[in-house]
Amino acid sequence: MSTLVSEPEIDALVQPYRAMFAWVNFDTQFLPSGPHSQARIFHVPGEPRYTGYLLIQAQDVESGSHAIAINGQDLPSFDLVPDATSGHWKVWMDRVPPGYLTQGTNRIEIRLVGNDSFTIANVAVHWRELV
Repeated sequence: MSTLVSEPEIDALVQPYRAMFAWVNFDTQFLPSGPHSQARIFHVPGEPRYTGYLLIQAQDVESGSHAIAINGQDLPSFDLVPDATSGHWKVWMDRVPPGYLTQGTNRIEIRLVGNDSFTIANVAVHWRELV
């Protein structure tokens, strides 16, 4: 039985890539009275390839309707997992589709949607680029 492998998968196997990340500090409490949105800038030195991901450190998220955008594009599916366990920090992973990150300056934005109150400490954005 043979397994078909797509061109991007073959390319990923034969090209020398390095894993890269940007540590983005937010230290922001989102409240219904504001702020409703916070954005930060981070740098991607090389050309990002394929799917990336982010890890987000959040506390007291009650709703799954909040949004994370990179360079003006909302990430697919829900971005913050509801967890009403008061005072506990959680780390959530979210997929960053190909084409969302660009070489050079990038912008990540977190938006409160609804009447929730939560805190975001840090976000680590991960991608691969050619060596």
